[in-house]
Amino acid sequence: MALRIKKVEFFLVRIPLRFSVQHALASRTANTSGFVILTADDGTSGIGEFLCREYVTGEKPDDCVRCLRQVAPLLTRSPIESPLNFIRSLWFPTQYETGKYGAMCAVELALLDLWGKQEGKPVAELLRPGVLKTARDPIYSAVYPFASGVKLAALHCFYRAVIQPEWIKVKGKGRLADDLGYVLRIRRAFPYPVQMRLDLNGALAEDNAEEYFSRMLESSHGVRWFEQPFPKDAWELSEKFQLRLGENAVLCADESVCTLGDLARAIQRGAFRAVNIRIAKHGGLLNSLTLYEQALEAGLQVQLGCLVGESSILAYAGLHFAALATRLQHREGCFGKYLIKWDVIEPSLKFSRNGRVPLARLPRAGLVPAFDVNRLRRQAFQSGSLGSTP
Repeated sequence: MALRIKKVEFFLVRIPLRFSVQHALASRTANTSGFVILTADDGTSGIGEFLCREYVTGEKPDDCVRCLRQVAPLLTRSPIESPLNFIRSLWFPTQYETGKYGAMCAVELALLDLWGKQEGKPVAELLRPGVLKTARDPIYSAVYPFASGVKLAALHCFYRAVIQPEWIKVKGKGRLADDLGYVLRIRRAFPYPVQMRLDLNGALAEDNAEEYFSRMLESSHGVRWFEQPFPKDAWELSEKFQLRLGENAVLCADESVCTLGDLARAIQRGAFRAVNIRIAKHGGLLNSLTLYEQALEAGLQVQLGCLVGESSILAYAGLHFAALATRLQHREGCFGKYLIKWDVIEPSLKFSRNGRVPLARLPRAGLVPAFDVNRLRRQAFQSGSLGSTP
């Protein structure tokens, strides 16, 4: 059945966080999130989300809105016979526009949501029939941002008493003494063994990397996974140290790998042994799945990441991805109202004990459960209709 879209709407919403989140590249207390709603001629609607990080993809919300204005007329121009082919075709007229990753992410997720609702199937089932029959509930990681004092004590209490995670990611500063001490304090807070990895957000430099890796690997803390240890464009350093460290450590690309071209470069140079996939960063589920498959084929490990402050729209996209991508090493996301004060979906999608997120939470049809568009309109500080048919 062809999709006939009669209206494209966008909304920009400021979503405050419950506490400030800080790492080596940024500190924030709120996000500007973008949402796209596609409405078909039968009244069915689908929703998608974008969330920008200028230091990752170079995009701002206004860039994404400008790109959406170019894409919207294509959505309403004629019936869409094959949503997947149509999504792939959209990349070509927007391939040189800043804002394409955010815009395409929101449009793709909204289109998949709409398609799934009309077909009466979850998005994961549309993309890979039968996958949900054998997929296991994914386990998500806890994440520690920079914290001390009362904030650190509160994180310890929440994770230890409520969640009891199996996996923990720790944000590092790239300063050996600080990071070793922080890892040790976190490890001592748990009465059981936890698996830990460090996310450095490009904080390491060549003059301190040798000692940093050596001491971390020699310590009893058990940290062997280092996400984005060097700045985004410091390919020579990543290549040099991944070669030197060999099988003893995993350097995982995040900011360095945004596009399929970036991944090809990482593979060719041997600069990383793993890659962090974030659906918002790569422009949607389809690109993320392609990157995942190409990374595995090249022998890289893959983790599913998220952007701080995602709403449940992107969280549900991540959960579909986790069902489809069965060889992930780690998973992050589904913080929901643990972290954000307002969500598009109620109840918010959150991990539970041990970090588990039941696949039973996936909707029977589409990407996400029902959402309240009027509530979204009330929260938006900027909105509009794009490419509407007469």
